[in-house]
This record gives sequence, structure tokens and C-alpha cells, in this order.
Amino acid sequence: MANRSRVRNWIAKNYTVPAMIVTAFGVLSSAAGFVVAVGDPEGENPLSWFMFLGPAIAGAFPTVELAWQREHDLSLPTVVRRWFLYPVFGAAGAVIAMGLAELSVRSSGALAAAQAADKWHYWFPADGPAVPSVLFGLLGYVAGLLLALTFYVVVLCPLQILLRPRQAIAENRLDRSPEHFRRNRAALALMPFLVLGAVVIGIAMTQGILWLAVVAILLEIAMTVAAVRLQRVDPARRRTS
Repeated sequence: MANRSRVRNWIAKNYTVPAMIVTAFGVLSSAAGFVVAVGDPEGENPLSWFMFLGPAIAGAFPTVELAWQREHDLSLPTVVRRWFLYPVFGAAGAVIAMGLAELSVRSSGALAAAQAADKWHYWFPADGPAVPSVLFGLLGYVAGLLLALTFYVVVLCPLQILLRPRQAIAENRLDRSPEHFRRNRAALALMPFLVLGAVVIGIAMTQGILWLAVVAILLEIAMTVAAVRLQRVDPARRRTS
């Protein structure tokens, strides 16, 4: 009972009403997407994508919330918790909702008819997973995590460096002395580009674009060296953390 009470108190304190509303929308839209996908053998109906876009939006929204929350806390413990924990709510709810939708289309014979008409059904091939609702829920979790990370890197992190650089320096355990302010702000400004550079390297290598991969790797090395040489850490705070 005590553990349940702690969980309820934590959810009441940390899971906001807007986040709950978005989660409910994401969960319901995932079930609707599942039903639509049964009649979408070619995978052309964009509404079918809500099977994992619904839980993805629900999972990413708590990170998006940081853009207007009063505390503007973008410290790593806060952000990482939102990346990995909050998408669980959307994914778990979507698995339940899509599971009910799957029971419905199976009991009505709609899913079997769709697979009989096209055994290579885009969403539900005849040799596909036995319980696709679980698979799409897991995909929604991963998509929510990646969407939250992308929003943080592309929007939140640059905004904090521009608007609240001293807070960013403090949250990254860098030296807060005035004489090191410009160096540390410049080092932090390179961080989003480092993450985006890693993404470019991955895309270039998977697509076989050798010249782009080489250029991106060289830029990544140069930015890493520059960030390390620019930053001035706070040794005491680093040891404590």
C-alpha cells in the first residue's frame, strides 16, 4: 500500500494534466490507427501510422513541456527520466488499446479477411507477428524516445544556451566563474551540432554516401576537440555528481 501511495503521489506531482490529455489522445489514436490499418493493405493511408505515432507523441510531450515550464530544468537527470520513463505510459496504454482493437477485428473476421485477400498485407502479413499490437506499442515507445531526444537537441538545448546560458553551464557542471563564461557557452553551443553530426554520419554510412561520411566524421572530430579544449569544468561538482 505504501508503494502504491508513493507511485500515485509521484504521478500527481510530476505527470501534468496536459501530458495526461496528450497521452489519452495518443492511446485512443493508436487504436483508431490499428482499425484503419486493417483496411490499408498497401500502407498508403497516413492514419494507419497513428499505431505508433500516437504513443510516440504521448511519450515525447513531457520533454516538449520543458519549453514552457517555470523551472526550465534541463539538467540531465530530469531530461533522461523524461526520455525513458514517460514514453512507457503512452506505450503501455497503446498496447492495451490496440490489443482491444485487435481482439475486435479478429473476432469480427476483418483481419483474417484482409490477410486472405493479400497475404503480403503491408501492416499485417500472414507470416507476421502473432500479436502485432504489442509490436506497434514497442515501436511507439522507441519513436517517442527518439522524438523527445530530437526535440531536446534541436530546440530545447539551443534555446537554453541562448536564453539561459548560466543555467546551462551550471547544469552541465562547468565552471561558473565569469572569466570562463564565454568559453563554456561556446563549448555548450557545439553540443547540438555534435549530436546532429552523429546522425549525419549514420545516415551517410547506411546510404553508402562515402564522401559525406568522411566529411561528417572529420567535422565531428574537429568539433569534439574544440568542445573539450574550450570547456572549463567544475572539478568539485563533477566529483560530487
